[in-house]
Formats: sequence, C-alpha cells, structure tokens
Amino acid sequence: MKVLIVDDSRVIRILLTEHISALGHKTFLAENGAQCIAHLKENKVDLIIMDVNMPTMNGFETTRAIKQMEGMHWFPIIFLTIQQDESSFSQGILAGGDAYLEKPINTVKLQCTITAMERIYTMHNTLQSEKNSLLISNKKLERLAMYDPLTGLANRRNFDESLHQQFKLARRHKTPLSIIICDIDFFKIYNDTYGHPKGDECLAAVAKTMSNIPVRPTDQACRYGGEEFTIILPDTHHEGGLLIAEKLRQAVVNKNIPHNLGFCLIHEPVIIFSTSGSQW
Repeated sequence: MKVLIVDDSRVIRILLTEHISALGHKTFLAENGAQCIAHLKENKVDLIIMDVNMPTMNGFETTRAIKQMEGMHWFPIIFLTIQQDESSFSQGILAGGDAYLEKPINTVKLQCTITAMERIYTMHNTLQSEKNSLLISNKKLERLAMYDPLTGLANRRNFDESLHQQFKLARRHKTPLSIIICDIDFFKIYNDTYGHPKGDECLAAVAKTMSNIPVRPTDQACRYGGEEFTIILPDTHHEGGLLIAEKLRQAVVNKNIPHNLGFCLIHEPVIIFSTSGSQW
C-alpha cells in the first residue's frame, strides 16, 4: 500500500516509516494537515496514519476536510493520539477515522492494525475491480441491445428511440427533420444465388458505405431490419435529404457488388419524412 504518515513529530515519522516499510508498504510524509491535503490533491494513497494533535489543523479537522474533497476515493485513516478517553475515541471515529491507536506507539498493535487495514484495502480493490468489470459488461450489453452486430449500425430499437427524441427536439426548436429509408434491390435473389455468408458481406459493405455518408455527429444510420436501412437527418430540409440520398445511392453503385441481375444496389432511396421548421 501507499501509506501517508501525517505527524508534526520528526521522530514519530521516522519510527512509523521503519515499521511500515518492514511490512512491505511504501511511505510518504507530511508534517501537518495542510501538507496532507496538498499531497492528496496530487497523489493517490491507500492508507493514512495521522496524529490527532497537530498545530493549525488537527487530525479530526484534516479528516473532515479530506472527506469534502471532490473526487476523493475511499481509504482508511488511522489516528494516533495521547488521548485515551472515550470521548476522544468517539470523536475520532465520527470524524471519519477507521482505527485509533494510542501514543506511545505499541509496535504490535501498530502492525496488527495496519494488517487489518490492508485486508480492507484488498477487499476494496477487489470490489472496485468487480465494479469496473460489471460496468464494461453493461456497456457491451447496452451496445448489443442498441446496435446491429452484423453491420455495426444502430438497430431498430435504437432507431425508434432516436427518432422519437429527434422528433421532439425538431418540434421544440422548430427545425427541419428528414429521414431516408431504403433497401437493397433483389437481395433475396442475391442471397439465394450466392448464399447467406455472401449476403452478410453485402449487407456489411452497404452498411459501411452508409456509415460514411452522414458527416455530422447527429446524423444516424440504422439497420431497420433485413436489407432495409434508414438514416435520421436532424436539422436537414427536404433538398438536403435528397442530396444525401442520391450520394448514398451512387456510393453503393460504385461498390460494384456483382449480381446476376446486374448490381446489388440501393436503386431509389426514398425520404419518407421531411419537414421544414415552419411546418411545426
């Protein structure tokens, strides 16, 4: 672990460093609460061992300041103090401490307490790792739920949700909205002639072409189902939609995908919805 020792006594800092290093941990030193906070702003630590009675800012005040720091990750804090009364102990725990050791330092208690904190540290890291793995898995599941695995385009569910959102935005801001819907001509014959693997290659090739046509982040190409595709074009008037549709048609023609009936291409993209802002 990375252990930060905070104590205004040089002797205590040296003593703690020796014991903690002997346990295999790396130590960092601070003489007061201000230095402790400054260190935490620039460095990650796994454990703090802090004196309670320090000038200017005592250990309890420093701990409360740490807990209020934005983005500060969790780590245990061990308090050191000459105070042995129950009130001091209670105050330390309520301030955010996780353990309480009395001065003069008992070596055995110190080592055992650090070992206990190490178990907490290990458990916390394990939980954090599992949390990160779960987040990654959730992102993968979310992508599977919203994107077509064959083409990489947004799927039908994604299209429905995006269209609903863009429709509301266009109405609210009174901006134009266009949608292109198209399919691959003679695709069933293509599948029957060349087989489904080649059909999948054809779909992927057309999808890649479609994904390169819209240039704005808000434009969205989708696989609507089977060989049908759509493109949502926010803030695009009818003429702009037609221009993109023709660019798409020509780009697919230029792929020169062989077909026994000529070419497997999008023959006539159709804008099924197009409105100007003044129509809302």
